[in-house]
This record gives sequence, structure tokens and C-alpha cells, in this order.
Amino acid sequence: AGSLLQPISLDPPDAAHFPLPALPRHLPPFGTEVPGAKGTNKFWANWAVEEGRQLPIHPMPYVLGYDSDASTGAPNMKVSRASSEARVVQYGDAETNGADKIRYYFSPFVSEFGLSAVERASKEGQVIVKEGLFGVHVEVRGPAGTQRKILFPIYSGMSYVSGFYTGFTPKILSDRTLLVIERVSNGIWKLLNNGGKEFRLYAINASGDFADDSFDFHPNGTMQKTFEGWIRLAEVQAPGDRQILDFHAPAVLVDWQLEVESGGMVKYRFAKHAAVPKQILHFAYAHHEKIMTGHTQAVTPLT
Repeated sequence: AGSLLQPISLDPPDAAHFPLPALPRHLPPFGTEVPGAKGTNKFWANWAVEEGRQLPIHPMPYVLGYDSDASTGAPNMKVSRASSEARVVQYGDAETNGADKIRYYFSPFVSEFGLSAVERASKEGQVIVKEGLFGVHVEVRGPAGTQRKILFPIYSGMSYVSGFYTGFTPKILSDRTLLVIERVSNGIWKLLNNGGKEFRLYAINASGDFADDSFDFHPNGTMQKTFEGWIRLAEVQAPGDRQILDFHAPAVLVDWQLEVESGGMVKYRFAKHAAVPKQILHFAYAHHEKIMTGHTQAVTPLT
């Protein structure tokens, strides 16, 4: 059966009832190559307007920020994963919303690790090249005249932060001190910083296989040579997470569609980069798990 999610109309609104503003919009689209109307209230909205380019986005559970080094021009997709101890909670008072109510809270952005590169990137920054219901594809490119680029598919609930490197030499950065970058096996490394955060680091080639033993990282986080494929990061919160993350690492999420069929059947369609036999690992809320049926398989939960 076909999907019930079909547009009622593709025509623009009636200008007589919905006139366009005489002056340019306060927040026109910026840094996006996706034509047409823009989604509102999306986690990536900061990166679709000029004023928000330097602000983080919240695909959750990771928070991402993009920056480039002021001196070298190297790109850096920063990954923050605040612990409960780092959150700041401020209660109100009699003059605001009451002493027993939270007035605001926030989690400081700290780049535990970042997907960077040795070479310079273009000054245009991060560019949205694909937009869907649940996420976006963002590209970071080399300067004009080069073919270098890194493609980041960013989706709500993703278990890994992933970048497909073309022509760039991967480098891992951190706002903290990088204490450990230890090879576990081909294409798998352990990362540890002085904030006590442990991440898994993966190198997956374009065919979906772990990189061979000719690829390794120097102690400063720089890969020994350029790499064509996926560099992936994932947080480890408990010892059991390592085996689960390693197993599913070759399955890279690159698309996610929603379908609603006649009779009320709702389907999520996840697409992988390569035809690897591993299932995609993805976070879900508790109420999602209760409604899932069919071939969905619950794996030992990550912490």
C-alpha cells in the first residue's frame, strides 16, 4: 500500500490572503543548498540561519557544534555529551516564578572529542545539502579548486557521530586533554580524555569494512595518512557498551523516512550507506519501544 503522507498541494499560498513581506525576512535561510520551504522547530534550525551558525544543534543524545581553527582553517565537528553533574539548574524566587520552581537550566557545551582534519577547509563553514523529517546532511568542503569534503549525516537519536572523509586527513581533537588513543583492532580505537570521558573511534571504508592495519592514529590524534571513508565517534558509558558499539559500527545511517499506510500502519525506513549485514543501532525513547513490532530487534540497551 502507498503512503498516506502525500501533499495536499504544492502550490504557493494565495498571495491575497498571505502576502509576502515588503522587506526581507528577519531570518532568511543561510548556509543551505536545499531548495523550497524550510522545516520549522527542527534541531538543526540554528545552522540554517546566519545568526545561528556558531551555536550548537541538539540531535540528541549528542550536542554538536562546528568551528574551524582560526590559524590553520582546519574543520572541527565538536561533540558534547554533558553529564548530569555538569548541568546548571537555577530556581526562581518570589519576584519571578517562585522559589520552588526551576527558572532555567542548561548544560555547558564541552567538546569531549571532535571530528577534525589536518588540511584547511573552506571559509563557508558547514553547508546543509539534504534535509528530511528527522535530520540533515551537512558538508564541510575544502577550499575552491580542491575536491576535499566531509559529509556528516546528522539524525535525531543517532548512536554515532559520523563523517565521510574525502581527501582530508582525519584528526581527533578535544577541548580537554587527549590522554589515550589506543588501537583495539583494525579500524577500532579507544579514546579517553582527562574529563573521564571514553569514546569509541572507528574508521570504516566506503565498502562498509573496518580499515586495515595500514591505518592508525598518532598520539596527538592525527591519522597517519588520508582516508576515504567513515570516521565515527560513540560514547562509552559502561563496559558493556563497547561490544555493542563495535558490532554495529559498520552500519552507517544515511537516511530515515516515515510512511503511514492505509489502516494506520506507521513505518520508519532507515537506510545504510553500504549493504553490510549489521543492523543500524539507534536510540529510542521508552514509548517508542512499546509500539515497535515486526522485524525490529531490541539489542542490549546502551546506558
